[in-house]
Amino acid sequence: MIMLAGCNLAKIEAAKAELDELGVESYLCKTDIADRAQVQALADFAASLGDVTQVIHTSGVSPSDTATGNIIRINAVGTVNMVEAFYPVLAEGGVMINFSSVAAYTMPQTDEWTQAFEAWNEPDFFGRMLALAGETEDEEGEFFRAGLAYAMSKKFVIYFTQKNVARFAEKHCRILSISPGCYLTPMLQKLIDNQPETAENQLELIPAGRWGHPYEMGALTAFLCSSGAGYINGVDILADGGQNAGIFVPQI
Repeated sequence: MIMLAGCNLAKIEAAKAELDELGVESYLCKTDIADRAQVQALADFAASLGDVTQVIHTSGVSPSDTATGNIIRINAVGTVNMVEAFYPVLAEGGVMINFSSVAAYTMPQTDEWTQAFEAWNEPDFFGRMLALAGETEDEEGEFFRAGLAYAMSKKFVIYFTQKNVARFAEKHCRILSISPGCYLTPMLQKLIDNQPETAENQLELIPAGRWGHPYEMGALTAFLCSSGAGYINGVDILADGGQNAGIFVPQI
């Protein structure tokens, strides 16, 4: 049984239709991940259907698609909401996987970032994260600000995942994160179609010489949820075709 959730009802309905064709029982729930009450209702609904054994949190937005504040709400606040809502209902032996991004590796975690991250349960968490992205009044500055917020919020995903390892282990559960590189999703296809030169420059940074395929990410996620990955816990899996190493480590 699979529970599908997201803020775009049309997308999750389309996914449910595919599962229906495969004979997979599924349910859907329209959910705004930045709204703690809605996420809690989702977790309660999932638990009412049976044991919750795997939680795959893939929600996120890119800096080119939304405002800086929304990036932080969805990527950072949304991750807190998901972990806090699903930790109590995750069955013994369960696993939770949060999706980060290769962008989390592009900037070092500063002391200021760490201080803001540590305030994850404080009322001013969102405000502190937003302040770290800086202020601007022009379009170029806003683009940079959104990019900074994206990298920072995705680094928070890794941080918060690792911060929860011990308490998940107390109930014999695992929690880890995945940082994808450039995969052929609709978001990337939009970049390829609208900004081919930018996409080509991006591709040249990937030692694998190609984009990642969604089925590869699916296979990785399935393995990490399996008993064969039972000792993989509290880490981030960087699946980027070698991009990060190719950029930051001098190559032979």
